[in-house]
Amino acid sequence: MHATGIIAEYNPFHNGHQYQINWVKEHFPATTLVIAMSGNYLQRGEPACFDKWVRAREALQAGADLVVEIPFGLCMQPADRFAQSGVAVLQQLGVENLVFGAEHSNYDFKDLAQKSQDLTWDYQRYNISYAALYQQAVKEAVGFEITQPNDLLGLAYARAALALAPTLNLVPIQRQAAGYHDQKLPTGGHIASATAIRQNIHEPDMVKKFVGAQTWMDIKQETSVTWTNLWPLLRYRLLTATPEQLATIYGMAEGIQYRMQEQLQLAPVSLDFDTWLKKVKTKRFTYTRLSRLALATVLNISTAEVEQAWAHPFVRILGFNRTGQNYLSIQKKKIAWPVVTNVNKELKKTLLSLDYRVGKVYQMFNHQEQDMRRAPIRIGV
Repeated sequence: MHATGIIAEYNPFHNGHQYQINWVKEHFPATTLVIAMSGNYLQRGEPACFDKWVRAREALQAGADLVVEIPFGLCMQPADRFAQSGVAVLQQLGVENLVFGAEHSNYDFKDLAQKSQDLTWDYQRYNISYAALYQQAVKEAVGFEITQPNDLLGLAYARAALALAPTLNLVPIQRQAAGYHDQKLPTGGHIASATAIRQNIHEPDMVKKFVGAQTWMDIKQETSVTWTNLWPLLRYRLLTATPEQLATIYGMAEGIQYRMQEQLQLAPVSLDFDTWLKKVKTKRFTYTRLSRLALATVLNISTAEVEQAWAHPFVRILGFNRTGQNYLSIQKKKIAWPVVTNVNKELKKTLLSLDYRVGKVYQMFNHQEQDMRRAPIRIGV
């Protein structure tokens, strides 16, 4: 059996994602479509609008055959490490093609990855962010500037494939209509950015034409989670922890915890998360990096825990249809990582201890059990 993979967040699943799945079904009609998806927290450092089970069902209803979760410690990472995580998960599942959207689908991403294989720089010498320095190094390596988010992610996938899965076939497809960061719903067409849909998630009728039936039902019925929910927890952590305690948080560097605390202590009680983030930002710390750091602070994620997660990865099955179930039954014998379908008392204390803990925090807001007694979703099985 052949498999094609997509690395996704589906925050939430919308018509642009449906277009991508339809494209795979048309061009690889005999393939099993495997989705490696972020869980309850996303690469950019924010909670997913709906939990992993809701979003997995949206994908399965839209035509995915098998949905697996990228473990939390591997997911909440800079783009290059997130790409490495997604590729590693798909490689474990024997995926042969990786399909991804790109602003410039004509780029030869494998060639660009070869040219940028040995990027090196002295980060400490420059008063700019890691992301800006990375783009600068890429430009010097490949001969032109790559600035669009999905193009950069495509390059990260290609670089990860070069290291982990050299035979993986990279299939970029042209990103449709809406830009990645578009804030407003378009007046024409049926494709909007996930950002614009989230901005209007409390107005179901406004977003109806941009999402499928399952997502629209979820928007009407499910409890959405945002940084507004987590903000009081972050304030508490920053007001009560010492700088020395915060120094152990994953991603904390260059004494940024002092600035995080100071900007909160000096602010009025009415301060919101986005305003605080703008006050904390520096040339060295992008909004995305700070958001990931804030999330790690809320969830009390230590550097040691993340290192442990990378040392002991696993494949978490979120759902499948009959095709996905048959593929998984064949592929399971070849997977080197532990395959998790149900979380028991032993797993929540050992292999899944980090994922279980952060799932419990998410559960505080949507009131749905995230791990214990949650079997994979079955569609048509």
